[in-house]
Amino acid sequence: MGGEPFDPIRILAGLRSHGVNYILIGGLAAAAHGSPIETDDVDVCLAADDQNLDRFGLALLDLGANPVPDDGGDDDRVSFMTSAGRLDCLELGGRYSELAWNAKDIDLGRGVVAHVADLKDLAELKRSSGDLSGAAHLGSLAATPIEPDVGEREEHLSGPVREGNGWGTKLMKSLERVDTWLTDLNNGDIHRRQKAS
Repeated sequence: MGGEPFDPIRILAGLRSHGVNYILIGGLAAAAHGSPIETDDVDVCLAADDQNLDRFGLALLDLGANPVPDDGGDDDRVSFMTSAGRLDCLELGGRYSELAWNAKDIDLGRGVVAHVADLKDLAELKRSSGDLSGAAHLGSLAATPIEPDVGEREEHLSGPVREGNGWGTKLMKSLERVDTWLTDLNNGDIHRRQKAS
Protein backbone atom coordinates (compact mmCIF):
# COMPACT_ATOMS: atom_id res chain seq x y z
CA MET A 1 0.00 0.00 0.00
CA GLY A 2 3.04 2.24 0.10
CA GLY A 3 2.50 3.38 3.70
CA GLU A 4 -0.44 5.62 2.84
CA PRO A 5 -3.28 5.69 5.38
CA PHE A 6 -6.58 3.94 4.74
CA ASP A 7 -8.77 6.34 2.74
CA PRO A 8 -12.11 4.71 1.90
CA ILE A 9 -13.48 7.93 0.42
CA ARG A 10 -10.67 7.93 -2.15
CA ILE A 11 -11.46 4.33 -3.13
CA LEU A 12 -15.16 5.11 -3.59
CA ALA A 13 -14.37 8.34 -5.46
CA GLY A 14 -12.20 6.28 -7.82
CA LEU A 15 -15.07 3.87 -8.50
CA ARG A 16 -17.53 6.71 -9.00
CA SER A 17 -15.20 8.64 -11.34
CA HIS A 18 -15.22 5.67 -13.71
CA GLY A 19 -18.99 5.15 -13.51
CA VAL A 20 -18.73 1.79 -11.72
CA ASN A 21 -22.13 0.51 -10.58
CA TYR A 22 -21.72 -0.84 -7.07
CA ILE A 23 -23.49 -1.13 -3.74
CA LEU A 24 -21.48 -0.30 -0.62
CA ILE A 25 -21.87 -3.08 1.95
CA GLY A 26 -19.97 -4.17 5.07
CA GLY A 27 -18.61 -2.07 7.90
CA LEU A 28 -18.28 1.17 5.94
CA ALA A 29 -21.92 0.92 4.84
CA ALA A 30 -22.96 0.36 8.46
CA ALA A 31 -20.91 3.39 9.51
CA ALA A 32 -22.63 5.47 6.80
CA HIS A 33 -25.92 4.61 8.52
CA GLY A 34 -24.58 5.75 11.90
CA SER A 35 -23.11 2.57 13.34
CA PRO A 36 -19.96 3.02 15.45
CA ILE A 37 -18.38 0.07 13.60
CA GLU A 38 -14.73 0.55 12.63
CA THR A 39 -13.39 -1.04 9.47
CA ASP A 40 -10.12 -1.35 7.62
CA ASP A 41 -11.51 -2.16 4.18
CA VAL A 42 -14.18 -1.20 1.67
CA ASP A 43 -16.71 -3.91 0.78
CA VAL A 44 -18.75 -3.58 -2.40
CA CYS A 45 -21.09 -5.66 -4.48
CA LEU A 46 -20.65 -4.98 -8.21
CA ALA A 47 -23.14 -5.12 -11.04
CA ALA A 48 -21.74 -8.08 -13.00
CA ASP A 49 -22.25 -6.88 -16.59
CA ASP A 50 -19.11 -6.81 -18.74
CA GLN A 51 -19.14 -3.04 -19.30
CA ASN A 52 -19.28 -2.41 -15.54
CA LEU A 53 -16.44 -4.84 -14.92
CA ASP A 54 -14.38 -3.05 -17.59
CA ARG A 55 -15.02 0.30 -15.86
CA PHE A 56 -14.08 -1.37 -12.57
CA GLY A 57 -10.79 -2.49 -14.12
CA LEU A 58 -9.96 1.07 -15.14
CA ALA A 59 -10.79 2.31 -11.64
CA LEU A 60 -8.47 -0.33 -10.16
CA LEU A 61 -5.71 0.81 -12.49
CA ASP A 62 -6.12 4.42 -11.33
CA LEU A 63 -6.11 3.27 -7.70
CA GLY A 64 -2.86 1.34 -8.20
CA ALA A 65 -4.60 -1.89 -7.19
CA ASN A 66 -3.02 -5.30 -6.96
CA PRO A 67 -4.94 -8.53 -6.35
CA VAL A 68 -4.67 -9.93 -2.84
CA PRO A 69 -3.77 -13.62 -3.00
CA ASP A 70 -6.79 -15.84 -2.43
CA ASP A 71 -6.61 -17.54 0.95
CA GLY A 72 -9.12 -20.14 -0.26
CA GLY A 73 -11.65 -19.15 2.37
CA ASP A 74 -14.29 -17.43 0.25
CA ASP A 75 -15.01 -18.20 -3.41
CA ASP A 76 -17.41 -15.26 -3.59
CA ARG A 77 -14.84 -12.58 -2.67
CA VAL A 78 -12.08 -11.00 -4.75
CA SER A 79 -9.80 -8.60 -2.89
CA PHE A 80 -7.42 -5.86 -4.01
CA MET A 81 -4.89 -3.72 -2.20
CA THR A 82 -5.10 -0.19 -3.58
CA SER A 83 -2.99 2.86 -2.84
CA ALA A 84 -5.81 3.93 -0.49
CA GLY A 85 -6.42 0.59 1.26
CA ARG A 86 -8.10 -2.76 0.81
CA LEU A 87 -11.11 -3.21 -1.48
CA ASP A 88 -13.19 -6.40 -1.26
CA CYS A 89 -15.67 -7.26 -4.02
CA LEU A 90 -18.37 -9.74 -3.12
CA GLU A 91 -20.58 -11.73 -5.46
CA LEU A 92 -24.10 -11.97 -4.10
CA GLY A 93 -25.77 -13.74 -6.97
CA GLY A 94 -29.18 -12.44 -7.96
CA ARG A 95 -29.25 -10.20 -4.88
CA TYR A 96 -27.56 -7.24 -6.62
CA SER A 97 -30.83 -5.96 -8.12
CA GLU A 98 -32.62 -6.26 -4.79
CA LEU A 99 -29.79 -4.49 -2.96
CA ALA A 100 -29.71 -1.74 -5.60
CA TRP A 101 -33.45 -1.22 -5.35
CA ASN A 102 -33.33 -0.78 -1.57
CA ALA A 103 -30.01 1.13 -1.44
CA LYS A 104 -29.81 4.82 -0.63
CA ASP A 105 -27.42 7.47 -1.90
CA ILE A 106 -25.53 8.78 1.13
CA ASP A 107 -23.05 11.66 1.15
CA LEU A 108 -19.92 10.28 2.79
CA GLY A 109 -18.05 13.59 2.72
CA ARG A 110 -15.54 15.29 0.42
CA GLY A 111 -18.19 15.36 -2.31
CA VAL A 112 -18.46 11.57 -2.53
CA VAL A 113 -21.95 10.10 -2.65
CA ALA A 114 -22.16 6.31 -2.45
CA HIS A 115 -25.00 3.91 -3.19
CA VAL A 116 -25.23 2.27 0.27
CA ALA A 117 -27.12 -0.92 1.08
CA ASP A 118 -30.19 -0.50 3.27
CA LEU A 119 -29.77 -1.36 6.97
CA LYS A 120 -32.17 -4.28 6.72
CA ASP A 121 -30.20 -5.69 3.79
CA LEU A 122 -26.92 -5.20 5.67
CA ALA A 123 -28.37 -7.05 8.65
CA GLU A 124 -29.52 -9.85 6.32
CA LEU A 125 -26.04 -10.12 4.81
CA LYS A 126 -24.53 -10.31 8.30
CA ARG A 127 -27.05 -12.95 9.29
CA SER A 128 -26.41 -15.04 6.17
CA SER A 129 -22.67 -14.95 6.88
CA GLY A 130 -23.32 -16.35 10.35
CA ASP A 131 -22.70 -13.09 12.24
CA LEU A 132 -25.92 -13.01 14.25
CA SER A 133 -24.68 -10.42 16.76
CA GLY A 134 -23.71 -8.10 13.89
CA ALA A 135 -27.14 -8.64 12.36
CA ALA A 136 -28.84 -7.80 15.65
CA HIS A 137 -26.73 -4.63 16.02
CA LEU A 138 -27.60 -3.45 12.52
CA GLY A 139 -31.22 -4.39 13.09
CA SER A 140 -31.26 -2.17 16.17
CA LEU A 141 -30.22 0.78 13.99
CA ALA A 142 -33.12 0.12 11.60
CA ALA A 143 -36.59 1.49 12.31
CA THR A 144 -37.84 -1.98 13.18
CA PRO A 145 -35.44 -4.41 14.86
CA ILE A 146 -34.48 -7.46 12.85
CA GLU A 147 -34.53 -10.53 15.08
CA PRO A 148 -34.70 -13.87 13.28
CA ASP A 149 -36.54 -16.69 14.97
CA VAL A 150 -34.70 -19.96 15.59
CA GLY A 151 -35.96 -21.68 12.40
CA GLU A 152 -35.05 -18.66 10.32
CA ARG A 153 -31.48 -18.64 11.67
CA GLU A 154 -30.67 -22.04 10.18
CA GLU A 155 -32.02 -20.97 6.80
CA HIS A 156 -29.90 -17.79 6.73
CA LEU A 157 -26.72 -19.49 7.87
CA SER A 158 -26.62 -21.33 4.56
CA GLY A 159 -25.94 -17.97 2.88
CA PRO A 160 -27.43 -16.25 -0.14
CA VAL A 161 -28.01 -18.13 -3.35
CA ARG A 162 -25.01 -17.61 -5.63
CA GLU A 163 -24.96 -17.44 -9.40
CA GLY A 164 -22.38 -20.17 -9.33
CA ASN A 165 -18.66 -20.62 -9.12
CA GLY A 166 -16.49 -18.67 -11.46
CA TRP A 167 -17.53 -15.12 -10.57
CA GLY A 168 -14.04 -14.28 -9.39
CA THR A 169 -12.64 -15.86 -12.55
CA LYS A 170 -15.01 -13.76 -14.69
CA LEU A 171 -13.92 -10.61 -12.86
CA MET A 172 -10.23 -11.41 -13.27
CA LYS A 173 -10.69 -12.21 -17.01
CA SER A 174 -12.46 -8.89 -17.47
CA LEU A 175 -9.55 -7.14 -15.77
CA GLU A 176 -7.10 -8.97 -18.05
CA ARG A 177 -9.13 -7.76 -21.05
CA VAL A 178 -8.85 -4.16 -19.81
CA ASP A 179 -5.12 -4.61 -19.17
CA THR A 180 -4.59 -6.02 -22.68
CA TRP A 181 -6.53 -3.11 -24.22
CA LEU A 182 -4.51 -0.56 -22.27
CA THR A 183 -1.25 -2.28 -23.23
CA ASP A 184 -2.29 -2.27 -26.90
CA LEU A 185 -3.26 1.39 -26.64
CA ASN A 186 0.05 2.24 -24.98
CA ASN A 187 2.00 0.35 -27.66
CA GLY A 188 0.07 2.05 -30.44
CA ASP A 189 -1.46 -1.22 -31.67
CA ILE A 190 -5.04 0.04 -31.38
CA HIS A 191 -4.30 3.12 -33.48
CA ARG A 192 -2.61 0.97 -36.14
CA ARG A 193 -5.49 -1.51 -36.21
CA GLN A 194 -8.02 1.30 -36.67
CA LYS A 195 -6.00 2.78 -39.57
CA ALA A 196 -5.79 -0.63 -41.23
CA SER A 197 -9.60 -0.97 -41.17
